[in-house]
Amino acid sequence: MYEVKTGRMYPRGGVYFVLHFSISYIRPVFLQAAGRKLLNLSSAIGSHVKHIVISKGTEFLRVPSDRLMYVSSDGNYSNVVTLDGEKRLVSLQLGQIEDLIGDQLGDHGGNFLRLGRSLIINVDYIYLIDIAKQQLILSDCAGSKHDLTASREVLIKLKAYMEAIINTNND
Repeated sequence: MYEVKTGRMYPRGGVYFVLHFSISYIRPVFLQAAGRKLLNLSSAIGSHVKHIVISKGTEFLRVPSDRLMYVSSDGNYSNVVTLDGEKRLVSLQLGQIEDLIGDQLGDHGGNFLRLGRSLIINVDYIYLIDIAKQQLILSDCAGSKHDLTASREVLIKLKAYMEAIINTNND
C-alpha cells in the first residue's frame, strides 16, 4: 500500500500530532511527549465546541451541538436535522440518541429536550409554540425554519417549562 508521511509534528500542550496520509485512509496518531501514550481524541484537540458523534457500522456523523436543531424518530431509525436544513437518517432509535447526547455533552446537553416518543429538540431554536394548532416552529430567525407537530399535552408542558426558565433567568 502506498503511504505518504508528513514528517511534521505539531506541539500542542505537550501533545504532538502526527498525521499519516494514505490513498485508502487517513489515520491520526496522537503521541504524548513523555511516555508516548496514546491520548483520547477529544482531550488532544481540546475543542471549545461540543459535538454529537454518531458512529455505527460504516457511518460516522459528527454535528456541532449548537447546529443541531432536532432529531425525529422514524421507526427504528432517526432523522438528524441540522441548522442548514441537512437531514440525515441514522440507524439508531431516538432513545439511543437521547443517551448519546447525555453521555457526550454532559452539562451542555441541557439545551435538548425529549418531547414524547418522536422528537428531541434544541430549545435554543424554539420560535413558536401554538397549542391550539399543535404546532411547534423551530427557527434561527435567519432563514432556517422547521414546522413540527406535537401533542397538545407535550406542548403545554413545553410552554410551561420555557416560561419557568425565562422567569428564573429574570429573577
